[in-house]
Amino acid sequence: MLQMLESLSVINLEDCKFLTNLPSLREAPLLTTLRLDKCSNLVNIDESIGFLDKLSLLSAKHCTKLKTLAPCIMLTSLETLDLRWCLSLESFPKVLGKMEKITRIYLDGTDINKLSFSIGNFVELELLSVKGCRRLYQLPGGISKMPKVKVLVGYEYGHYQFFEQELSSEVPPSAMLIDGYDQYLDVYYPHVSPKNAIEVCSPNPLMHSDFRLLFPKLSREEDQLCSSRESSIHFSFRNKFPKIALCCSISLPLLMSVLVLNFKFKVLINDTMQFSALCNFIVREWKMNTTLWCDLEGKMEGVFSKQEWNKAEIVFELDLPILRNRRNGNLTNSCLRASLSWSLIRVYEEGNNKEYVEFKDPISNFSIM
Repeated sequence: MLQMLESLSVINLEDCKFLTNLPSLREAPLLTTLRLDKCSNLVNIDESIGFLDKLSLLSAKHCTKLKTLAPCIMLTSLETLDLRWCLSLESFPKVLGKMEKITRIYLDGTDINKLSFSIGNFVELELLSVKGCRRLYQLPGGISKMPKVKVLVGYEYGHYQFFEQELSSEVPPSAMLIDGYDQYLDVYYPHVSPKNAIEVCSPNPLMHSDFRLLFPKLSREEDQLCSSRESSIHFSFRNKFPKIALCCSISLPLLMSVLVLNFKFKVLINDTMQFSALCNFIVREWKMNTTLWCDLEGKMEGVFSKQEWNKAEIVFELDLPILRNRRNGNLTNSCLRASLSWSLIRVYEEGNNKEYVEFKDPISNFSIM
């Protein structure tokens, strides 16, 4: 039996209804193809599947009870990974090193809610299909390291290509909250002050209910709200950058069922950029208005002037990644209709000296706690 495993190059177990566990494949070093499609009772796969050096095709379509593939993978020969309609699949493996041969990954219809930043190790990936992944709210920042990749998120439209920015290789913090989902997005820092004077962090959980009461009221006060795709808020402060809550509402086009948006914001102090951050998120047809919010906090004193007023500007930007038509590969501009409905910031009472913060816009000049 051991000799048979050592010489195997193909294992085809398609439609094996009685297969519940796939044992270790460490003794099959020459394996190039593994097919597990329609093994509807398969629950567990031994973690050795993640370290088969010769494996080029791994297909487990319609394994509806499979919850995990492997905690980690390092499959240097893998070219195609197909996990479509693994309805119970909740997680995607961590990628331990560069995998330069993989070109296609299909995760359609899985229950995955997060993709690891390490997906950037798929440096030659050409297609990532996540259609029908209803719990997936965001694409990982590591995707910026894959210049060839096309991302499919919906059935009706073309593919997206990411990103313009080259992001840090470090795993970003979860900080941006999507109103209505109770879901935190990873926020990335393309630019941080060398002295680390400003930090983005998760909003105070005690404020969530208050904000949800505030949003409907603000949405009716159209004359006081911003309606441009790029907006900014100005204020002045002394000494330490104040702790503030930052939020904005995004209106989505009614004709779009699924789309990906990039949200960016940057902080300028005395006309010099001190900090910028961005995140992407996936929105679907049942959420036509999305609100994002987070906290910004000054981490150090003495960086900015204590005696003179420091001019602060927070700039918001909203755009879509490059969306190309599936048939001809041309740029599609008709879908660029999402807009920033309004944006605002609020100052925390705790941790701030109110006399050291001034707003030009009266609507921004009241405290939330």
